[in-house]
Amino acid sequence: MTEETINENVTATQPTTTEKAKEITMKTYYWSNDAVPFRVIRTNDTITEDQYPIVITAPDPSIKAPKYDWIEHKWIETSEESLGQRLTSVVEKLEDAQKSISVLQEAHQDTLKNNETTDTVMEQLQTTVQMSTRMMATLSTTVSALIKAYQTKNTTGTNQGGAQ
Repeated sequence: MTEETINENVTATQPTTTEKAKEITMKTYYWSNDAVPFRVIRTNDTITEDQYPIVITAPDPSIKAPKYDWIEHKWIETSEESLGQRLTSVVEKLEDAQKSISVLQEAHQDTLKNNETTDTVMEQLQTTVQMSTRMMATLSTTVSALIKAYQTKNTTGTNQGGAQ
């Protein structure tokens, strides 16, 4: 089976002075990854949200060497001058994490103590219930014996009283 191509003459129309030419608007975005911490890119494409490695928001002008932190979703300083500040921030975060861990450990210890107390109370309650059950069984046996003795005495006394 053979395909045939038909060539048609197409005339290109040039915009006339009465037609308005479309104006191309360039937009500015920012490229940031480990290899390229900061680069400005311009395109006529419209990007509405961050898409790795393209960021739509500009870094703060006070940042000397910006790089986008994709975990925190913010621009950070990468210059050597800011290293001390970043280390201080990391140390503070570690101290906060350590405090949180200590609080959680204390809460866990309290929970364990409460569980031990609850277990002790439950064992005591179980012992009390078992003792009550034994007492009720003994009491029930005693009451049954008393009822039988009373019934036997009444039937014997009635029979003797009627024979006289």
